[in-house]
Amino acid sequence: MEKFLLFLTNLAFPFAALGVFLGFLFSPRRKLLAHLMQELKERFARQSPQDLPQGALWIHCASVGEVMSVKELINRLKKYYNKPVLVTTSTAAGQETAKKNPAIDKAVLAPLDFYPLVHRFIRKAKPYRLFIVEREIWPNMLAAARNERLPYALVNARISRKSTRAYCYVKPLFNFILKGAAFAALQSHDDKRRYERIGLPAENAFVCGNVKYDTLSDSPTKVTEVNQLVRQLGWEGKDIFVCGSTHPLEEEILLKAAPDLIKKDIKIIFAPRHLERRAEIENNLRQSGLNYTMMSQNPQACDILCADQMGFLQSLYTCAAVTFVGGSIAPRGAHNLLEPAIVGKVVLFGKSFHNTPDTAHALLTRGGGVLVDENNFKQTVLRLLRDKTQLTDMSEKARKTAFSFKGATDKIMKVVENYERKSA
Repeated sequence: MEKFLLFLTNLAFPFAALGVFLGFLFSPRRKLLAHLMQELKERFARQSPQDLPQGALWIHCASVGEVMSVKELINRLKKYYNKPVLVTTSTAAGQETAKKNPAIDKAVLAPLDFYPLVHRFIRKAKPYRLFIVEREIWPNMLAAARNERLPYALVNARISRKSTRAYCYVKPLFNFILKGAAFAALQSHDDKRRYERIGLPAENAFVCGNVKYDTLSDSPTKVTEVNQLVRQLGWEGKDIFVCGSTHPLEEEILLKAAPDLIKKDIKIIFAPRHLERRAEIENNLRQSGLNYTMMSQNPQACDILCADQMGFLQSLYTCAAVTFVGGSIAPRGAHNLLEPAIVGKVVLFGKSFHNTPDTAHALLTRGGGVLVDENNFKQTVLRLLRDKTQLTDMSEKARKTAFSFKGATDKIMKVVENYERKSA
């Protein structure tokens, strides 16, 4: 049955190839013929073996986020195995990010998930081990690895409830590829139950946490610049409310609450999730009548600052009295709730936190986070800022909660070492 299902997935290859072609056709990079041809060469596994490090650790990531999150894990794996590292990514942006990591010897676009292509890629690269990051379960990639006796494992793996239901319709296929996995280092107990449901043997499933939390630091790199900014704005000694990774709905709620917050001498910083919305955001600020400034435009004294520059968010959290993390009232599943928590800040967020349920529940139950919606948003901020003793206590609970999530990389490496000892 699994071979028949694998055959069916390969029937979809012409449509995938057409999708790649159309992507190039409508891409702003379509005129860069040399670049286009290189991408096609990688997508169709047309490299020569000399273009690929032989016998490398093959690590497959989806895009930028996954490449960044496993940076330390890549360093640890390279040191443990003493092998070169070959990274494949599903996107060009992910490939460019991987190329900037000195621990990665080669970064290429992953071949399309068509059995002859991934089989050809494996034959050319002759990788030593394959590590699949997060949700990148490509049936042909794993089936080819299994048939070529290439040990493969899932690391920092997660799976949604929705995907689990979908995969159950082709369970024999996933049962085949997951039973062949050396092990799976999973982010949560929910992930473990879901993977076991679609065929992962329980004895090969290990809950290790999420490695992205290991990249969090309680000493962000741009604190000096943020402190200088606060002085430049004349906000020293003021209560500052910092809202990170906001979406349009959340900015609408914030701007509605802002006049009453400002009356209480509370200053506001918000960092939009998508900076390509800059013109729209500034237009909304202009229409609000608030005294605002944009961080990119030599900010002067104001009541509300739009942080429209990349790379400052976690450092901005350090100057906050209270924080809010976006994508949580807007139905996006919530962004990183631990970024403000690890620098000792109370975290407000909405009920849409399905992307980070473990951290959300921990912050709520341990007293470092507060659930808000459009009805109690303003009142919650005012209430917390009225009681500074309680705020200090909650801030410490948030910090301790954040630190409790670190250590996933160490746990994954223990699983790797145990596997290698047993297979030696």
